[in-house]
Amino acid sequence: MCSCNRYYYKPNGVNAPLLTAANEAHVSASITADGAFTDMQAAYSPINHLGIIGNFSTFSYKANDADVSSGNVDAYAHLAELGAGYYYAMGDRRKAVFEIYGGAGGGAMQSDINMNFFRSFIQPGIGFRTHYFEFSFNIRLSDIRYYNLNTNGHDSTYLQQQNLTYGNNRSIDNTNYIFAEPSITLRGGYKFIKFQTQYVVTSPLTYVPWRYYNTLINFGFSFELEELLKMVNPSMTKK
Repeated sequence: MCSCNRYYYKPNGVNAPLLTAANEAHVSASITADGAFTDMQAAYSPINHLGIIGNFSTFSYKANDADVSSGNVDAYAHLAELGAGYYYAMGDRRKAVFEIYGGAGGGAMQSDINMNFFRSFIQPGIGFRTHYFEFSFNIRLSDIRYYNLNTNGHDSTYLQQQNLTYGNNRSIDNTNYIFAEPSITLRGGYKFIKFQTQYVVTSPLTYVPWRYYNTLINFGFSFELEELLKMVNPSMTKK
């Protein structure tokens, strides 16, 4: 993420599917209030206790009164990830869920400079779900590494002003940065469709010389496809 404030990272949404049994499939789509950040997420359980997740996120920034000299320029970024993990549903009608997922993926950002990035993560969490309401608390640990920094011809003074270099002209790429990202997810609705909102906070666990955006609040909808299929075909039963 790049703008006049030179943020190079903003957390995407945490994929917290709260799967409880084999053959469940959940998808969700969300967006921030300003429309700059979008998240699309999916999860599927091929067998009991095993979940597979996928994420795709985009960010776009349109500069008002663009000025390259100050770093106020248009920017675009995207991220795609895959992961897998374990879940365990507890209690009456499996209302409480423990889950832990890990995964990795990458993307790129294009602005006055271009960079690729790779991120790996692990995220334990616990949640509670009913037909009408879901709550989840997760802590995602993310390891981010930038590479292939293309300065697009900008000189060392500009790079230092925009926090792309630090110290003795050391570039921000080819170094691992680790963040802790706790999140709260709320969903409300009926069975197969629920309104979703999520709040994510980012805190660095290693030295980060560049600016990052430390919160994300998004809004969207979550769909539980197995519940939709049951409504279409009432003879189906949950395994």
